[in-house]
Amino acid sequence: MKKGLKITLIVLGSLVGFILLVLLLVSLLAGPIAKSYVNGHGEELVGRRMSVEKVGLNLFSGHLSINGLDIYEEDKITSFAGFDTLDVSLRLLALMAKEVYVNHITLAGLHLNAEQNGSTFNFTSMLDHFKSDDTLSTPKDTTPSEWIVNLHQIHLRNGNLSYTDVPRGSHWGLNHLDLLVPDFCIGGKQNTNGGLSLMLSEGGSLNADLGYDPESNDFTLRLALDQFLLEQVQPYLTDMTNIEHLGGRLNVHADVAGNLDVISQMTIKGDVSVEDLDVIDNNGRSVAGIGNLSLLINNVNLGENRYDIQYLVIDGLTAEYHVYDGHNTMSDLLKPAKPAVADTASKAAEPKAAEPAKPMNFTLAQFELKNSNVTYADHTLPEDFVFPVKNINITSTNMSMTGDNNANLRASLPGGAHAMIRWHGNISDWKKNQSIDIRIKNLHLTEFNPYMLAYLGQPFKDGTFSFVSSNRINNSELQGKNQVDIYKATIDKRRKDVDAKMRLPLKAALYILKDKDEKIILDVPISGNIDKPEFNYMKLVWKTLGNLIVKVATSPFRGSSDGLQDDGNGGMILPIDVATPDFTSEQFYNIDRIADMAIQDETMSLSFEQQVPADADSTYMKRVEIRNRILSSHLKQLGVPEERLSITNAALPADSQPRYIIRSKIEGLEMEEGQE
Repeated sequence: MKKGLKITLIVLGSLVGFILLVLLLVSLLAGPIAKSYVNGHGEELVGRRMSVEKVGLNLFSGHLSINGLDIYEEDKITSFAGFDTLDVSLRLLALMAKEVYVNHITLAGLHLNAEQNGSTFNFTSMLDHFKSDDTLSTPKDTTPSEWIVNLHQIHLRNGNLSYTDVPRGSHWGLNHLDLLVPDFCIGGKQNTNGGLSLMLSEGGSLNADLGYDPESNDFTLRLALDQFLLEQVQPYLTDMTNIEHLGGRLNVHADVAGNLDVISQMTIKGDVSVEDLDVIDNNGRSVAGIGNLSLLINNVNLGENRYDIQYLVIDGLTAEYHVYDGHNTMSDLLKPAKPAVADTASKAAEPKAAEPAKPMNFTLAQFELKNSNVTYADHTLPEDFVFPVKNINITSTNMSMTGDNNANLRASLPGGAHAMIRWHGNISDWKKNQSIDIRIKNLHLTEFNPYMLAYLGQPFKDGTFSFVSSNRINNSELQGKNQVDIYKATIDKRRKDVDAKMRLPLKAALYILKDKDEKIILDVPISGNIDKPEFNYMKLVWKTLGNLIVKVATSPFRGSSDGLQDDGNGGMILPIDVATPDFTSEQFYNIDRIADMAIQDETMSLSFEQQVPADADSTYMKRVEIRNRILSSHLKQLGVPEERLSITNAALPADSQPRYIIRSKIEGLEMEEGQE
C-alpha cells in the first residue's frame, strides 16, 4: 500500500472514530445534562416548575426517551400535567431530505388536570409565558412547505385527563385513554389512519377509528360511544334551561364518510339509543322521560337535506304538561333569552344572499311509540283540570314529507275510557288533503267539570260520554262531522262563586234532548276555512254546541211535536178555546213540559202572552182574566218562581186564531249570530 493512501486512511479512520466518540459522549452526557437543565430551568422553559427523572438519547439510532416528567401548578407543589414515559424513534438521515420520519412515538401514563374558572384556566399563565413581545405584525408566509412529516405507530397508553369547570360544578374525567395512530402523513401521499379508545370516569366509553387519504381528501370515521351518562352535559344547560337533573344513558354507533373539500356532503349512518332518560325541572318535578329510544339511520346527508331513517321506536315515554297563567311546563324549562347588545362601533357587513335551501327529503320506514303516558293539567281554571292519558301506542309505516301518510293511535283515558285516532294526510302540503278520525268511548262527563265551571258555571253530577269525529281538509276547507253520545247526564246547581264565561240553559236543554232511556245523540257539524285569521277549531265547537243548546232550550217546540207551533219570532203558539176559560188536557200537557224546562234551569224566565181580538166584549175579557189566573196558579203550583214568570195580554194580529204566545229568556245569555 502506498504511503499516502495509508496516511489518508488513517486520518479518515481517526476522524470517523473521533466523530463516533463524540456522538457516544453526547449520547451519554446529553441525558444527564438535559435532566439537570429541565429540573433547574423549568420556569424559564414553560413558565412553571418542572421535574424529570431520566432522559436518554442515542444519536446512532435516533432514539429519545424521557421518564417521570411533571409540570406543576403555580404553587410549585401540585402536579398539573406529566407522563410516565415518552419514547421516540426517528430516522435522522431523513432530515437531510427535508423529511421528519418517526418510526414510533409512545407516550405512557399521561396525566393532565385542567381547571376553568370563567375565562381563566389553570394553564393561562403558561400561555402568557409564550406570548411574543413583538407587537409588529409579520406578514403571513403562505409559501407551501417543502417538508414532509411521516409519523408511524403513535401510541398513547393509559392516559388520564381531568377537566373541571369550577363555576358550573362540572367535572369530566377521561380514564384509560388509549390512542393508536398507525400512520399519519402531512405533505406526502401516504394515507392517515388511527384509533382512539377511552373510558369516562363518570361512566361510558368512546372508541373511534379514522382513515384519511391526503390525495383525494376523503375521510372515514367509525365512532362508538357506549353508556355515556347524560348528566355530564347537564351543567352546560344551566345558561339556557332550568333543568335541575338530566338522567339517562346514550349510545351512538356511527359510520361517517366524506371529503374535507365538501364537508357538508358527508354521509352518516348508524344507530342511536337512549336509556332511562329523565328530565327534572328546578321544582324537583319530572317533566319528561323515556324508558328506551332506538333509532336506526340508513343514510343522512346534511348538504342534500336528506334523512333516510329505517326505524324510530320509543318505549315508555312519560310527560307532564302543566298550563298556568302566562306560562307552562315547557316554557318554564327555558330561561329568558338575554337581549342582544347592539354593536354601534362597527358597521355591520351586508348580509350575503342565502342559497335557497333544498327541500327536505325525509323518510321513516317504521315509527312506534308504545307503553307511554302523558298527563295534561290546566291550572288556569277555577278548579285544576288533570287528565292523564295512559298506554299510548302510535304506529306508522313509510312516512315521508311528500305523498300521503297514515298513523294510528290508541290510548286509555280516565275511568276505563279509551280513545282511537286514525290520520291520513300529507305533511308538506297539509292544507290540501288531511283526514282525521277520532273515537272516544265511555268517558265520564265529570272529568270535564273544571272546564264546565269555567265556561258554563255548572258541573256535571253524572253521565258518560262517547264521541265520534270525522274531519276532512280539502284545499283549506274544513268539513267535520261530530257525533256526541251522552247517557244519563245530569247537571249540578250553578256555582255562584264562579264567574262563568257563558250562561247556557243546560238543564232545560238536557230535559228536552233526553229520550225515554235518558240518552242523547247530537250531530255537531263543523266547517270553516283554516286560512282565515279568526279560525279557531275549539271556538267553532263551543259555538256550535252553544247554538244548539240555546235553540233547543229557548224553543222547546223543537223537542216536542204535541201541537206547539213556531210563531216565526222565536215564540211558541199555544192555541186556546175561547168558549171556555179553562185548558184542555193536551194544553196542560204542553204547559207542564214548558214549566218543567224552566224549573230545570234557574236562568230561564217564561212569558205567556194571551192575544185578544180588538173587538172582544166584556164576557170574552172575563174569560181571558180567568184563564190567566188559572195559568198563573197552575205554574206556581208546579214550582215556577213568580219572579221568572210573566202573564200578559196583547192585541191579536189580524187573520189569527186566539192563542197564547209563549217565549223564554235566558238570563245573561247573549245570542250569537245565527241563533234564534
